[in-house]
Amino acid sequence: MNYKRQIVQMISITLAAIMLLSVWGAVGPVNRAYADGVTYYMDAVNGNDSNNGTSEATAWKSLTKVNNKTNFLPGDHILFKSGGSWSGSLKLKSSGAEGNPIVVGKYGDGPTPVINANAAYAAIDLENIQYITLQDLELTNFNPAATDDYKTGFYRRSGIWIKSFHNGPMNDITIRNMDIHDVTGMNLTGEATTTTTDGKDKGVNKNANAGIQIEAWEFETGKPKAYIDGLTLENNYIHDLAVIGVNITAFSNDVAYFNRNVTIRGNTVSNTGADGIIVGVSVNPLIEHNISLDAGAYAPGIKWIAGIWVWRTDRALVQFNEVGRTRAEIKADSDSAAFDTDLATRGDHIFQYNYTHDNAGGFFMDMGQLKGGINILRYNISQNDKRDGWHSYTMNINDPGVYYNNVFYNDLGIGFQMKNNPNATYMNNVFYVTGPSPVTETYPTGPKFLSNAFYGKAAPAQGKNNVVGDPGFVDPGKGVDGYYTVDGYKLKPDSPLIGAGTVVANNGGRDFWNNPIYRGLPDIGAFEDSSTAITDTVAPAAPTSVTVSDYQDSTVTLTWDSSENGVELDADIYNAANNQLLTSVIASNEAVLTGLTPDTDYNLYVVAKDRNWNTSLPSASVAVKTRKSIIVDDTQAVKVGTWTAATGTNSYNNNFVKIAAGSGTNSVKWTPQVTIPGFYAVYYYLPDGGSSRAGNAKYTVTSSTGSKTYTADQRPVRGGTWNQLGIHSFSAGTSGFVQLSDAASGEVVADAIKLVYLEGFGLEDIARIQLFTTKLQLREGETTRFSVTGTDSEGQMVELPTDSAELSYIVDDPTVATINGGVVSGISNGVTHFHAKFSYNGRFLESNSVEVIVGPKMAIETPTFTDVNGQEITSMTAGTITVSSRIINSSEKHLNATLIVVLHGPAGIVETKSQEVVLNKYDNNTLTVTITTPELVEGYSLKAFIWDNLTDMTALTDWAILQ
Repeated sequence: MNYKRQIVQMISITLAAIMLLSVWGAVGPVNRAYADGVTYYMDAVNGNDSNNGTSEATAWKSLTKVNNKTNFLPGDHILFKSGGSWSGSLKLKSSGAEGNPIVVGKYGDGPTPVINANAAYAAIDLENIQYITLQDLELTNFNPAATDDYKTGFYRRSGIWIKSFHNGPMNDITIRNMDIHDVTGMNLTGEATTTTTDGKDKGVNKNANAGIQIEAWEFETGKPKAYIDGLTLENNYIHDLAVIGVNITAFSNDVAYFNRNVTIRGNTVSNTGADGIIVGVSVNPLIEHNISLDAGAYAPGIKWIAGIWVWRTDRALVQFNEVGRTRAEIKADSDSAAFDTDLATRGDHIFQYNYTHDNAGGFFMDMGQLKGGINILRYNISQNDKRDGWHSYTMNINDPGVYYNNVFYNDLGIGFQMKNNPNATYMNNVFYVTGPSPVTETYPTGPKFLSNAFYGKAAPAQGKNNVVGDPGFVDPGKGVDGYYTVDGYKLKPDSPLIGAGTVVANNGGRDFWNNPIYRGLPDIGAFEDSSTAITDTVAPAAPTSVTVSDYQDSTVTLTWDSSENGVELDADIYNAANNQLLTSVIASNEAVLTGLTPDTDYNLYVVAKDRNWNTSLPSASVAVKTRKSIIVDDTQAVKVGTWTAATGTNSYNNNFVKIAAGSGTNSVKWTPQVTIPGFYAVYYYLPDGGSSRAGNAKYTVTSSTGSKTYTADQRPVRGGTWNQLGIHSFSAGTSGFVQLSDAASGEVVADAIKLVYLEGFGLEDIARIQLFTTKLQLREGETTRFSVTGTDSEGQMVELPTDSAELSYIVDDPTVATINGGVVSGISNGVTHFHAKFSYNGRFLESNSVEVIVGPKMAIETPTFTDVNGQEITSMTAGTITVSSRIINSSEKHLNATLIVVLHGPAGIVETKSQEVVLNKYDNNTLTVTITTPELVEGYSLKAFIWDNLTDMTALTDWAILQ
């Protein structure tokens, strides 16, 4: 460890010069004019703490001297002599002022001065200090007596630790040109906590330490909210350490107290023991021109890491970064993507002009928790990002997102695979897939694909304006470490991608190489050709057949006809009363308008736009009147018991109440004033949830036909939504109500309820019914609830009370499962089928059939062997044989399963094939492997095994044989 420090000291001058001349130099620090202050000098060899410290000749010596001084003033400088070395922690107790910070840095020529924390919390440890600049120092933090103690113990160690505790905003903190390495803290996964080996800290994990650790705490009631306003981390070199590179965190759930004015720029983070850069609890952080390489490579035991990722951010801009070789150890415990929009994010998150390569868990992932915005990924280059995360995707995406003008290149033979996300739209991207083995996977069917290029793998069937074949890159696949090594992804002058794209609004105005866009029709890929312009000035025809397909109190769904060459066009939807733009859609003939006013007349029209955004004449307008609704907020409800008022977290009118789980003696009762008797759809509003919330909150609706209790899951993290309970008939007046009980498994929240009047609707209008449930597998003694929807002739779908007199249920085998009032109970292992019957005024309707499986946590069907015609066989035959096994996961967590098929011949093993899947909770999948046998099968056999995975190779059931 000391040898490593000496090496770094020897190259520190060269390193500083390289950083100043690096490609990020264009965005380096701006010189600021500070008021005159006192400069204090530190000399580790010739200094003396009895000196006044105000000249090089009268320098101080120890950190203790600086730490004990409590009256540094704004504008003061504390400078460490180059070539010097100090042990311990720098703990300033004074702040600067706005425009006049205290500056900590170096003086003199020679190696960068070093502070080694010697296994303390941090080399620089500051609490509630603001207007401070830290620069030009080298920091380490390890135990010199046991340099590898981090491999066998847990220790909380950082290079720099900045804390804002209960003291309002801390302003203008700058950390630049620091060299931070050999920090041997802990990299324990964030899903677990521990007590540190030295006993100093409890309930901690990797998120408690980093090369640069920034924290803002505000736990205590009545204390000022803590956050940081003005944080700049730039041109730091953070490397060879066991912890996260950069970690910015806070604990407020209220965006008003998120960190703000956060800039992470020009930093190089390499060879860490955990994540590269994490930015949390911040408003629109700027993360640009950073390098993250080999995250997770330094220390063993990594789990759930990523290169650069954000969480609980209100918007974010991530651009001009390079992320490479993010590591994964155990597939089942790994994310390991280059980028991640993680927990509790909100607003648009933009990832643009980034270069990623060789990341074990792929290019991008999200947690499906983004609210009030979308992920926008544009003009990025992904080269050979892998699929070794737990999900086996290159892009494990769940949030709404638009992905355009990216290059996705993979020549490893593993393919490029994204999750089947119907809320994703891909435009103008290049998917280039080659490798030593043929790629047989298909693109997902849910996303929208428009004007993309595909090479080496069949284009998706739903894709529009596909360009298939060689994209005409200059020299692809040659990117190495270094942001500017990817010129091979520019287009040749004769590339078929030039002018083949579609216009995208608010596109950033430039390509990856800073070429302006567009000169004509857009190009496909991250390169916009500056010498060739293909133009199109012909406007499309006006949309026709504009129709209201659905409407509620605040939403209207419109459909229309508008296309060119069989491709649906982009469109804008306007309010004819004032020509206000209400919403826009991409390559679609349908739009859902939200945020409309209840019980209001609207006239709507549509304008189509082609791929060069030539606009059509307006369509004919269509009239619609939104439904009447009644909303009762929690502030208008009657509460029994002590309910705590709360705000924020996507609540209705920014307020709700909550209470701990109880016995049912506490409640909230909403009573609507109904003026028109009839059928109403009843909704409850759900704020953001979490694991501590009730999974079985009980809402009881009392109407003119009686009472019905619904069980609702209040845990979903993404809230801010109206959720329908059911449809009920209400009399005029206040006899009907909705009541929520505290009898639940977790904290219960009460927000608003809403009744939407279904004018003209009655049970006689139902034309068909459908039976469904989200949980098709049960263990013995478990239950699930069926839902039954009825649809009228206009396509209006309503939920029917599952225990109403109009509904009855038929079960094929009641020894496997039974049903009572819509609740299905697992009785014994097996498979049975249910369907519902609806009767009203002599009319009878029957639903679809739903299969319910009752069995253990994981049920595995014995592998079967079928021939080319799909007929089951019991002995070896020549030709193609398919081996399949159905795996049923009836647990609350993901499970791995792998089907391995081995062809044995007279001389031993001839061929081995496998299929591995990760089964989601309460999901099932049929694993299938196809293998070809020789013409003469005497002496040959097939063996089929079911293991957990190809790494641990734990058998899940007995093997099957065909011979």
